[in-house]
Amino acid sequence: MGRRYKQYSGDTGVTYHYFFEARRRVTRPEGQGAGSDFTFVVTADQHPPFSLKVFVSDRALETWRAAHGRELDPNEQYAAAKMRLFRAFDELERLLEERLGLVVDDTNIAELIEELDLG
Repeated sequence: MGRRYKQYSGDTGVTYHYFFEARRRVTRPEGQGAGSDFTFVVTADQHPPFSLKVFVSDRALETWRAAHGRELDPNEQYAAAKMRLFRAFDELERLLEERLGLVVDDTNIAELIEELDLG
């Protein structure tokens, strides 16, 4: 069964097609620690598809829990990763170079979740 691509038109003028492929627990060696990689398959303006990972750090989830008194459930964690993906679509013109550089951490989780109006 084939995957259904979704479409997003970035503020950079590029139209992206993407689908969610997988979530995997990882420890990032760059000092980001433990968390989950959310992998999306992306095509940009009819170029070949590539994988793009959005890392959601455990530290970010702990920051959210401490500030709001509750955990983010798996669907909310996915939503935070997707919001980070959309921000990259809007801001980065050379997205292919950011394959491992998209991160949800303690510095941006609040604003990404705020966009979702989860409280």
